[in-house]
Amino acid sequence: MTETPASAATARWLSTLLWLVPPLFELPMLVALGAGIPEVGREAVFGSPATQVAVLFALVAALAGFVAVVRGTTGLAQAAVAGSLSIASGIVAALAAGFLFGGVFPLLGLLPAHSALALAMLARATLRQPADG
Repeated sequence: MTETPASAATARWLSTLLWLVPPLFELPMLVALGAGIPEVGREAVFGSPATQVAVLFALVAALAGFVAVVRGTTGLAQAAVAGSLSIASGIVAALAAGFLFGGVFPLLGLLPAHSALALAMLARATLRQPADG
């Protein structure tokens, strides 16, 4: 059975949306926990203010990746979005490693770890997106 272009676009949109949801909820929750509970903010790898900046960068990159996949980008824009998503994924993974292995809140590291995986999958989707839209 062959897919119509509309059903393929819908499937691409939904699968990308599924990878966008974890960073949109988990990363702001991590920032809120760091701001609301001083011990969590002190345990963050980059410190509380730098963690907020890193999370903001990751959220902007995730939204840009979603738009790039849904709207369809090529060339330099596609590479820039995928690169920023890869960098954001690494930053969030470092945050996860800090919570998992270096602090008194190891289970809190699961939030950024899952978000780092989702950001990496968004980067993959950005690069795999067909050039003809």
